[in-house]
Amino acid sequence: MEFPHELKELFPNEIIEVRGNADALTVILKHEVDVNAFTKILEKKFTDLDDTYILFLRKEDEHDFIELVLK
Repeated sequence: MEFPHELKELFPNEIIEVRGNADALTVILKHEVDVNAFTKILEKKFTDLDDTYILFLRKEDEHDFIELVLK
């Protein structure tokens, strides 16, 4: 599974872009997305992963990031 591509495919209405490397991914969200609610969705959907993923979530019109660690 290529995690970045799966994210974009699973959430096409929320995610504009996913980029990064094996250490961390930056996820750019559309401006209408509630970042806190989306974080909870990701935490519920991606549990018991083989690898740990660090995501930095940011809305397209903001500069602040929210860090999310999925395990």
